[in-house]
Amino acid sequence: MGMRAGATAPATAPGYADQMKAMQQMHDKMVAAKTPEERNALMAEQMKLMQSGMNMMGGMGGGMGAMGAGATAGKPADMAARQGMMEQRMDMMQSMMQMMMDRMPPVPATK
Repeated sequence: MGMRAGATAPATAPGYADQMKAMQQMHDKMVAAKTPEERNALMAEQMKLMQSGMNMMGGMGGGMGAMGAGATAGKPADMAARQGMMEQRMDMMQSMMQMMMDRMPPVPATK
């Protein structure tokens, strides 16, 4: 972690970095799978990973609501923390969508 602790560093959800890394590795495995059998073998593992990602995103959403409730004055630090959480959720959603795309059969090129 190259980030130093400070007011500018967004709060990271617990386990966020590990989850993102695991999803990236899963994507790499799916891309590397050459046969439908190999891909199918990865599906169950991928489902578990997506499930944990969904649970984490749900938790992150709840945390944002709680943070927002106390921040009616809209202090800049609170806003920055919420922004950081939003970005993390977006990154996680993007990874989830990538994993869903990986589950689809390859589409032949139309050109």
